[in-house]
Amino acid sequence: MAGASNISRRGVLLGRGSKVARICPPGATIETLAACTGCGACVDACPTNIVRLDGGWPSLDFAHGECLFCGDCLRACPEPVFQATNIRRFPHMAAIGASCLTRNGVACQSCHDACPQQAIRFRPRMGGPFLPEVDDDLCSGCGACIGLCPVGAIRAGERRKEGAHA
Repeated sequence: MAGASNISRRGVLLGRGSKVARICPPGATIETLAACTGCGACVDACPTNIVRLDGGWPSLDFAHGECLFCGDCLRACPEPVFQATNIRRFPHMAAIGASCLTRNGVACQSCHDACPQQAIRFRPRMGGPFLPEVDDDLCSGCGACIGLCPVGAIRAGERRKEGAHA
């Protein structure tokens, strides 16, 4: 495996060499980021302040909020970085990890309360708090649940194959 200094520019864009892959704003792809000049217009246009320049290219940081799929980043960009105009869903979805409070016996439903799509539901279980489940057909990947998790147990994860074409 190559060290961090041996990672190509494309490798950095694809998230190789790091634990978290780049999350492109709606309508942008790893391929279209090549047209980005790093001007920051998309950063300034984002109403929830989740678009950040990372290595000179736009990336989403859900620690500060959620994507509203408003298209302001698309309209602000002077380059052909954003191709699709009516994106309402990301290719990723919320993934709840083992450090989830509820999975560790502490009642918490902050992710459920934050989800605008009501994609996170809690399944009853005997002898403990209900367990969270993410409905991949409902989850838009907007990130509303990520920044609000009190223990950081939620991340953007791969969409399951069955829900990927919905």
